[in-house]
Amino acid sequence: MRRLLTIDDDPAICRTIDLVARTAGFEACSTDDTAEFFRLVRLWRPTHLVLDLVMPGLDGLDVLYRLAEMGTTAEVIVTSGHGLRVAEAAQRVAKELNLSSPGVLPKPFTPQQLRSLLQSPHDEAAPAIRPRRETKKVARHEIVSAVEEREFVAYFQPKIDCNSGEVTGLEALARWQHPQKGILTPEHFIPQAEKSNLINQISNQIAESALLWFGQHYRDSHLEIALNLSGRAITLPNLADTLAELCDRAGVAPHRVVLEVTETYAMADPAAALALLTRFRMRGFQLSIDDFGIGYSSLTQLAQLPFSELKVDRSFVAAARESQESRKIVAALIGLARSLGLRATAEGVEDEWTLKLLRELGCHSAQGYFIAQPMCACEISSWLKKAPKAF
Repeated sequence: MRRLLTIDDDPAICRTIDLVARTAGFEACSTDDTAEFFRLVRLWRPTHLVLDLVMPGLDGLDVLYRLAEMGTTAEVIVTSGHGLRVAEAAQRVAKELNLSSPGVLPKPFTPQQLRSLLQSPHDEAAPAIRPRRETKKVARHEIVSAVEEREFVAYFQPKIDCNSGEVTGLEALARWQHPQKGILTPEHFIPQAEKSNLINQISNQIAESALLWFGQHYRDSHLEIALNLSGRAITLPNLADTLAELCDRAGVAPHRVVLEVTETYAMADPAAALALLTRFRMRGFQLSIDDFGIGYSSLTQLAQLPFSELKVDRSFVAAARESQESRKIVAALIGLARSLGLRATAEGVEDEWTLKLLRELGCHSAQGYFIAQPMCACEISSWLKKAPKAF
């Protein structure tokens, strides 16, 4: 049974929310008391919560932190009479805390606005409290051994042309085939690898395996392949020659290879970045500035570095449907890319609505789980054979 719990100090709003929820098939109750609210979260196990951010004696952000500590799986709907921007900011805090939030409820609101938020998918059988999941930690000696045993492999995520919907390329993403722990994603090993100065060796293994596989299977296709450069790579002046030689060995023309550099690293040492990135362009590689919009680069530096693509960060793209502010940022970044003669690529596309928005905004390329999740080499080959001609 779906249950909605509301905390708000306005009795009329509570009655309205309860009535709308019950007509939508929910059990519903409300309170203006914080202690009672958390008691009901624990014992009544609501599937949905409506949280008024500002009440006497209540800090809505403190409530969010407490809910995160409790491990609640309930859908958290944030509401506030202090404007949409405040509510959207609080919703972003909720998501940073790994709380699920279908959207914000402005004040005043219509019954339809509330109903649309209550229609978000939710596992009714799941408890409202869950154990916190810990990231699997690995030690330096494990990574050293994994490098020696070549356990780091490339997974591939498709990219499509926003206008035609056709698959245009693949991004190679690092995965660790751990003999005991299974497939590990980058957050489990990249921080330790960077701390231990092993990141370049891992990046080299991923690039080599990805290019050799790509050259073997898609040498004569129209597809491009994107590789991620580690932040420390910009200190290696011979890297451009090394990758050019690898492309030659794999039979892949450099112009079909997109090298992605994060904004943070590219701007940390602009002089070193300029020298290396120029070498890459001279050898025919394409260059993408990744995660753009979350760092502090100046437009002057962006214009001076020889990028061919700007990649809009997933945090803005994924929030675009719910946040007007995020939509404006996505539109501005796509416009900036086009004005500088760069290709705009958006990552984090999770639904058809977002892909349609990107098309309307003039974005060139897109990737995300709505299109396809990262897959191993054998899976991506099968997927490409069966993939729709257009999304």
